[in-house]
Amino acid sequence: MISRKLTISGAIAILTLAACSGPNVKILDRPVSETKTARALTSSTALEQETRRTLRQEDLLQLYKKDSHAAISEMARRFKTEPSPERRLALAEMSSDSADILTRQQPLDALGRYLDAAWLTRDGALAASRQGIETTERTMYAYVSARVARLIRDQPKASGRSRRVSGSFHPWELKLDEGTGKVDPRDYDLVVPASWLKTDGIKWKSITQEGVGAAMVGHRAATPERKEADPLIPAAGRGFPLNARIDFQGKTARLVIQDLMDRSTTSSGVPLAANFSAAVSFSYYADVRRMNRLEALLNPNEYQDTKGMFSLRPYDPDRIPLILVHGLLSSAEAWYPFINLLLADPAVREHYQIVLFNYPTGVPISQSAAELRSALTDYQRRNDPNRSNPKMRDMVILGHSMGGIISNAQIRSSGDRVYDAYFTKDLNQLDLSKEQENDIKTYGYFKANPDIDRAILLAAPLRGSAFASNRIGQFGASLIRLPFNVVDAVFGQIEVVDALTDVAQQASQRPRNSVTSLRPDNPLLGAFLSCPVRPGVQIHSIVAQKDPDTPIEEGTDGFVPYTSSHLDEAVSEVVVKGADHRGMVNRDETVQEVWRILRLHAGIK
Repeated sequence: MISRKLTISGAIAILTLAACSGPNVKILDRPVSETKTARALTSSTALEQETRRTLRQEDLLQLYKKDSHAAISEMARRFKTEPSPERRLALAEMSSDSADILTRQQPLDALGRYLDAAWLTRDGALAASRQGIETTERTMYAYVSARVARLIRDQPKASGRSRRVSGSFHPWELKLDEGTGKVDPRDYDLVVPASWLKTDGIKWKSITQEGVGAAMVGHRAATPERKEADPLIPAAGRGFPLNARIDFQGKTARLVIQDLMDRSTTSSGVPLAANFSAAVSFSYYADVRRMNRLEALLNPNEYQDTKGMFSLRPYDPDRIPLILVHGLLSSAEAWYPFINLLLADPAVREHYQIVLFNYPTGVPISQSAAELRSALTDYQRRNDPNRSNPKMRDMVILGHSMGGIISNAQIRSSGDRVYDAYFTKDLNQLDLSKEQENDIKTYGYFKANPDIDRAILLAAPLRGSAFASNRIGQFGASLIRLPFNVVDAVFGQIEVVDALTDVAQQASQRPRNSVTSLRPDNPLLGAFLSCPVRPGVQIHSIVAQKDPDTPIEEGTDGFVPYTSSHLDEAVSEVVVKGADHRGMVNRDETVQEVWRILRLHAGIK
């Protein structure tokens, strides 16, 4: 009795932990962590020691404290007459410091000063970026580029793409650069330096790229207008990895805001400063109703409005869709750390667009599989109605845990196999209403998606898990509350007992939900595996083995035994040793294998 109480208490503790609040992102007014140089640049009261030394040597320090404008004008005059590296750097920081003070009351004057600083530091910043070294010029160039981008973001779009501002040397004609991947900062609701984002409640590797310019992130909220134009925009909106830099040609300054998913180098091949993790972390931004993983398991009907597909970027006809399907007691948000790691590979950024399927995990597997099937059809019809885009004919689906079963069901055609696993009589011999008959056809008869060419299954319990049959699993299953649905209609309200197979009769006596769906004796699991895979589809399996010393065939990840996840049809199988069921997703071995598969699929050697 004591052990049973402890077991159930442990189960409750696990479920309670799963319900804890998730990560969130905050926007600060300065970098989360700073170098000494960056700290000086963000303070209007502290100049770099080198600049203060130069001002003393030039006998301008006291003048700068009393009248910064006069000191800047005099330093600019001396620099024109007799330029030197020391004067260049001091003048750049003086200009930037002065612009910081002018920003609120005189933004156009601030723009001129920032452009002066950018012009003075650009060449040094490019040289330092080519060499991969950090210098004051490179840091300052990034800082003023970010400031200019934010000032332009705050200007009305009606003001156009060009403006004239005064500088210490001559007037500047500031223009917004245009071209492939170049964006207007005013098209975003927020544009902030990536270093200003602070993500709480999650630990992940920061995926960055050292380079020239400022690593920025733009955010577009999920407004009703945007939602109508793009139904796949997440409730938290979208984050975009951007880079801000300023190029010069004569008296013309060009603000270049580059979407880093389109290009991450300058035209001459110099890397652009980037922070891809900052864009992903914006998925945690905004006060929106998220899917509580525990509630979505126990009361899935309460989360029907959160189910469906969404993408972290707008649809791109030149990229292959990569569909991610989460597992039991989870949600699409669980993929964000994995997506963050995936984006470290430039090939993934260049060739793929990530689409996530979200669903409450308490409903039976057959229902979730049918809903994904329908969502994929809608996605394809909306974005490629004429079926003319080869990228849409080359999709990859990746599922973890129960999501692996649901993904596996998308590449197989049922024929009569699923129906025959449950019924001994033909459908037309059953006393069913038209609605009930249509429901059986929806869940029991399906064809493989013709546009999925590759499937990656992570720790998928294809033959079930003993967890679903033991006391903890039965306890969890008993807590799940489903609305009256198709499974209840067929098994609970219709007198068809004489038409059920033996295993279906046994299954009909149990609660109908996702946990009982994972029982090894669930006839649906065997029926799915008996359905033929669409010719040409490649399947890859990645499984976990908690105890690295156990023979593979006897191994388990703590939830799924190897014998359940192994698939003879797979063209490759990787065993991640020393990893458990959940932890295996973000392990290096898993990410590297997914990289390999995605590169193979995209034709990259």
